[in-house]
This record gives sequence, C-alpha cells and structure tokens, in this order.
Amino acid sequence: MSKWTGFKNVVKRTRFLPLMLSMIREVTVDNTPPAMSVEVTTDKASYFPGEEVIVSVHLGDFTPSDRGYSYLNFIVQYDSQVFDNSEYLQHSTYKDANYTAGNEVNNIFQFNFQNPVDGSIHLGMNTTMRGIDIQVEAGSKHNCIPAVDQTLVTFKLRVKEQTLAFNSSITLANEFTRIRTSDAGNSFYLYSPDVTVIPPASVVISQSPSVSVFSLEKADRLA
Repeated sequence: MSKWTGFKNVVKRTRFLPLMLSMIREVTVDNTPPAMSVEVTTDKASYFPGEEVIVSVHLGDFTPSDRGYSYLNFIVQYDSQVFDNSEYLQHSTYKDANYTAGNEVNNIFQFNFQNPVDGSIHLGMNTTMRGIDIQVEAGSKHNCIPAVDQTLVTFKLRVKEQTLAFNSSITLANEFTRIRTSDAGNSFYLYSPDVTVIPPASVVISQSPSVSVFSLEKADRLA
C-alpha cells in the first residue's frame, strides 16, 4: 500500500498524468484538411408567409489533388414549424419536377441521383426539425463525382401561411454526412469532420403585408 501511495505522490509532483493525457490528445487530433466545403443558400433573404423558397446545396473548396468521389450523402435540415414541402412530395419523396440535380451529376447514365427524401431527424430535444436526405452515387467505378465547385441540388420549401415574423435557418445537418472517395479498390468513407460547413444566412420571415379596410373605404368616398 505504501508503494502505491508513493507512486501517486510522484505522479502528483511531476504532473506525469496531465502530460500523458496531453500526449494522447495530440496523437488523436486529426490535422487532415477538410475534403470540401458545403454551403446551403436560399434564393432570397426574406420571405412572407406562403412564399416559395428555393434552396440550393453548393460544394466547393476541394484540394487540387482531389480525384473526386463515388458517393455523397448530405442531409439539409429545416424547422417544420416554419417551412413545409408536402405539396412537392409523393410518399415523402420529392417529385421529379420539384428538384433539380446539379450540372455535374444530372447525367443518369453516369450517376444515380436519388430523389431527395424528407424525414424527421432528432437533434437533442428539438423534434420539429426535419431533414432532406440527398444521395448521389457514381454509376460505376470508372466514373467519379468531380471535385469541382458545383451546385449539387436545388429543391423547394414553402413558408407556412400562419407563420409569424421570425428568423430561421436552413442548413446542413453535418453529423449525418457521408462521402466516399473514388479510388477503385481503396475507397473509404469520410464523415462530418472532413467537411467544412459554411454558416448559412438567417432566413427572415416578414409579417404579411396588410391593407387597411378603413383606408380603402375612405379612398372610395373621395373618388
């Protein structure tokens, strides 16, 4: 027992344990630069209740030596208390007419771009968040999704009619990100730490414009 007590005293005096933990941390830190950046944008900065919102997902900031990817999977999250997309869906899946695959991945012979799927996601205690699941895969090992600046997909939401003036965000739920490199026989998955998320601008929901009935009646009398 006295030997063990003596060892603990040595550790305490020399700060050996904090040093050891620091070394472990240095070893486990991933200093690999991100593979790409992802930015989610909307066609306008401000909307009235009932207006349509065009959402786009952009990829960029690839390294010059990047050979491309065989698979990309991103989920874009939105607050279902503010936005709705039921009119654009069929069985929770976007209809062909209501989303557009980007120029780099819209060739159905080279890439399998799945219709975006809408579903609930649970982030902490917030159960109102929903996510648009976006997946695209190269049709064969001879193809790859190019590592060039591109708009991956554009899709639609609508501000709910009864939404009050509010600020909200439509952004990447990066914890669900999965991307796969295109190296044949040596491909591997990358996850959220390998992607830089560019913070989105806040979407402003303005109060619906109203017309005073009194003002209209007064104008009629003056006419």
